[in-house]
Amino acid sequence: MKVLLLTLLATTLATAASAQAGRPAADPGRALYREANAPAAARQLRAAIGQQPNGFLNKGAYEIGYLRTLDGRRVLLPGLRYHVGQRLVQVQDSMQADSTHYWPLAAVRGFDLGAEDEAPLSAGQGGAVPAVRRYRARLVQEGKLGARREAVEVLTSIDSGPLLLGWLPTVAEPAGAGLAQVLVAGPGLGTTEPLRPLELTQAAVLRLCGTRAEEIRSFAAIRHLRYDQPGEIAKMFDHYNRVVVAK
Repeated sequence: MKVLLLTLLATTLATAASAQAGRPAADPGRALYREANAPAAARQLRAAIGQQPNGFLNKGAYEIGYLRTLDGRRVLLPGLRYHVGQRLVQVQDSMQADSTHYWPLAAVRGFDLGAEDEAPLSAGQGGAVPAVRRYRARLVQEGKLGARREAVEVLTSIDSGPLLLGWLPTVAEPAGAGLAQVLVAGPGLGTTEPLRPLELTQAAVLRLCGTRAEEIRSFAAIRHLRYDQPGEIAKMFDHYNRVVVAK
């Protein structure tokens, strides 16, 4: 049974990856995809990545995951990784292990690292199933810098709720020092209003809740949630989103 499951999973991954990497024409981001993978452009990207080897999530390791295309598809892939400095998703070709394809962040809605499809295999082995990490392309504004499209790791339970909380990975200074993270928050609906850095204080969190600030404060107090813990702030925002959507 275990061998059968592994075989089925491998077949599914290969089929999906081949369709995604080899036939991007159906996706609205196909022009950007083609530009990035033209021979000259691909060489430039490889050179830029080589100058910033510490700019990858997860130290550059490829992970099973999903690419979320602009046309709404969610494609399971055998391996992908994200370069923060270049804002670039690098996807392994399932048919050629040493070949990869580049998806600029502007050409996708986001990506997921990890896959629910791992759950039956992990459960059968008695191991814990790692949570899928969801990254979405969102406008972000820090300080006086202009808004820019970045991949934000979503902490709230849904990506498009009235409020969104997430981690913004950034290339740390000085160059080559690795990655840092900035907690950002803001409207989850639409894409025109940028997310902004969030202070870990009660005042800053409740300010985002507007007229429902007192309701969220009471919710947090009853459940002993802390305003200096991102995971617990995410629970407050999840409650806010449920209440707002329900009413």
